[in-house]
Formats: sequence, C-alpha cells, structure tokens
Amino acid sequence: MRDTDRMAKLTDLTVEWISLVKRPANGRGVILKALDSRGGGVRLLKADSQLHRVYGIVYAPDDVDAHGDYADAETIRKAADAFMREARARAVDVEHGFEPVPAFVAESWIVRSGDPIFADEKPGAWAVGIQVEDEALWQEIASGAVEGLSLAGTARIASSKRFFHRFFQKERDMTHDEVRAIVREVLDETVKAAQAEDDREAMAELKKAVTEKESEIETLKKSLAEKDKTLSELDARLSRLEAQGKGAGGGEPAPDVGAHFI
Repeated sequence: MRDTDRMAKLTDLTVEWISLVKRPANGRGVILKALDSRGGGVRLLKADSQLHRVYGIVYAPDDVDAHGDYADAETIRKAADAFMREARARAVDVEHGFEPVPAFVAESWIVRSGDPIFADEKPGAWAVGIQVEDEALWQEIASGAVEGLSLAGTARIASSKRFFHRFFQKERDMTHDEVRAIVREVLDETVKAAQAEDDREAMAELKKAVTEKESEIETLKKSLAEKDKTLSELDARLSRLEAQGKGAGGGEPAPDVGAHFI
C-alpha cells in the first residue's frame, strides 16, 4: 500500500462509465477467462470465442490512482452497489468516448480473500466481468490492444464539501462541444450541491423559527390558563358575596362589589 497521508481521499464516489482502455488509469490489466478455466485466470489470454467475457478491477481500496486520489473499501463498495442499483450495466465505453459500445457488465462483485479470479488482489476491490457482444471489439481485447479498465464519474474530496468531476482524458483532444458539455455538467452539479446546502440551511432556520413560535404559544397558553383560573375564582367570590347580601338585607340588592376587583 502506498502512503496516502498526502493524497486526496475520495468519498461519495459515483461511477458513471466503465471504459475499456489501452492504458488503464488504475494500473491494472484485464483478465480473459476461457470456458475451461478453473479459476486461475491469465492476463491477456485469448479466451474461448464462445465466452467473450473480460474480467478486471474497477477500483481497489487505498491504492493511489493516476490522479493522486484514493478511496477506502466502504466507499468503493457503495459505488459498486449504486452502479448496479441504478442499472448502469450498459455504461461501458472505449477510451472514455462516453458512447456505449456493444458490451455490458454481466458480473459485479467485491473481491474477498481467496477470490477464484483475483486471488492476489486486495480484499475490498471492485471487480467486474464485462460481456462483449461485438466481434471486432472482442478481437481488440483478445489481441492485447485493450489492456485494462478505467472509470469515469464524480466524487467528493473527504476534507471538502466540493464535488469534482473526473472524466479521464481521451487519447485525442476533446472538441469544444465536448468540453462545454462537461463544463455544463460540472456547473449543474455544483449548483445542485449549493442549492441543496442552501435548502438545508433554510430548513434549519425554519425549524428554529417554528420551535420559537411553539414556545411562545405554550407561554401564551399558560398565561391564558392562569387568567382563566383567576376569573373563575373572582366569579365564585362574587357569587358568594351576592348570596350573603341577599341573606342579610331581606332581598335587597347586594352592594356593587365589582369595583373591588378592578
């Protein structure tokens, strides 16, 4: 494991694309597994033409990638789960062209100790088996022209609230339209993140205001209850005085005692 103290740790990793590339950013090749394989797996072995399935590591925990970033096993597991949950199995391209090719993720799993295909890989790594449906593409893979896998997506740096967008550089220069599209997407995500933060702050302020109003209402209720109790006591006293006046004066009206309680 490399020293990750000075590297950027990623959280909230979202993988949008898995790309078949000539030079993988994760530094790992692919494994082609023949039908009669007993699980050993050989790098860049031409597989049985009836299988057309290629195996590789998308991301391994705590390994610093080509961009100086790394992620822990839990972050990688969540990204792998989300990729399958969001039905992105067809999000497979070549050289980060961001256009789907005739291939899909047929298998996705988290490597454990003694993995039958990736026995030497670190537990917690995300492995996939990609089924290739195009003969020409398969021949590129089988010939060694394609050497590995690379991901593209979004993540958050652990020490910052800022999201960043990681679309790896293509072999050719991007067109202006492609650059503008990526910039637009980054801006949209930034605005959404900022809006979500503003919404959370506004909700917290609203909750605080409601709590304060509720407290004021409770205080008012107590005050009204006390006043109601006082009025009830005054009414009872008036009734007693009226009764006493009638008894002493032989039916004459009782003196006006209301003024004593104002």
